[in-house]
Amino acid sequence: MDGRDLAIDRISDMPNPLLTQILSLLTTEEAVRTCILSKRWTDLWTSTDTLDFDFGSCTFGFERRNRSLRFIQGVLNRRGFSPLDKFKLRWQSHLNRSDRGIVEECISHAVACMPRLIYIHNNRDPIFKLPDSILNCGSVKEMSLLAKYSLFESQPKSINLPSLKKLEIGHTSIDDDLIEMFLLGCPVLEELALTCCPLMFEEINSNVLKKLTIERGCLETTSFTLKNASSLVTADLDISISYYTYYEDELNLLGGLPNVTSLRLNATSRDVLRLLNKDIPNCLILNNLKSLELGVLETRYDWDLVVCFLQHSPNLKKLVLNFGHRVTSLGKKHYREKNSFPHEFLEIMEIRVLETRVKKEIEETVVEIMGALVKTIGKIVTL
Repeated sequence: MDGRDLAIDRISDMPNPLLTQILSLLTTEEAVRTCILSKRWTDLWTSTDTLDFDFGSCTFGFERRNRSLRFIQGVLNRRGFSPLDKFKLRWQSHLNRSDRGIVEECISHAVACMPRLIYIHNNRDPIFKLPDSILNCGSVKEMSLLAKYSLFESQPKSINLPSLKKLEIGHTSIDDDLIEMFLLGCPVLEELALTCCPLMFEEINSNVLKKLTIERGCLETTSFTLKNASSLVTADLDISISYYTYYEDELNLLGGLPNVTSLRLNATSRDVLRLLNKDIPNCLILNNLKSLELGVLETRYDWDLVVCFLQHSPNLKKLVLNFGHRVTSLGKKHYREKNSFPHEFLEIMEIRVLETRVKKEIEETVVEIMGALVKTIGKIVTL
């Protein structure tokens, strides 16, 4: 390699489309700073189709937060209304009234640029509410909205997201009216994730939903039903019941999963397991179910749920069982009598024990019980 090769600036010679693609992988602040390195790049960041703002550490002072907000305003004004692919905004600070107005304007501006993806996470300010414009964006296909307590000032006037296929909502109460508005206003919605949400609705009614995730959801109604869920193939349900709710016997989950292939049921309260056991008579034949995870199991009554799934899932290949501090066994004879037609074959069974002090004892008990419920288990994994 001679001196002429060393003098070549290969980065500056890169074509603009490739540079723009690289800049789109950075946060917007990083992209703007990078463009300072070359005169030819000065305005290149304005050509990216991604805006990613993260002033998440702005708990460190008013001046720094103010500077971040002015930066966001400046970027949007400089770009104008050029089309966007992704818009991401995250913060972890309390905003004053003026700051909230600026953030609302920025969100509305970004929505007007017709993005494909919208990602807004407010992890600190309980007062900030989203503008209605975000719920009437014809271009968005993927949306993630996380709030401190609630996303909206009041019930939205309308929801019209005709292209939305994937929606995540976090840390906000969802009642019957709101869930119905989302399901009707998102006619092609395939994936719905509700994270840490008080669930104040009684049913999810959708014949297009393919994946449903409820993570740390707290039921606050007297019933919960999956309805018209024939398209649902993946369900990941981690639910509890509010301490203040008197729950009746209307938990219809097992009858609402006719075509599910992958199911995780994590009941974080004894009341949920009790209601799931009462729901056993409604269980359908789950011919498509290949992977199942259940927990947290403790008493002998929880095994009725395991038996139910083994009897109703002839093609089940993988079973994951999560256990708490104890597990009660009635012995092999009891389970042979209870399950006169044992499941033929499992490729893999995982046993997960939360309490390490009784891990070995629980594992031995589970293996004994499962030996009565399944004829052949290919592999047993303990975690």
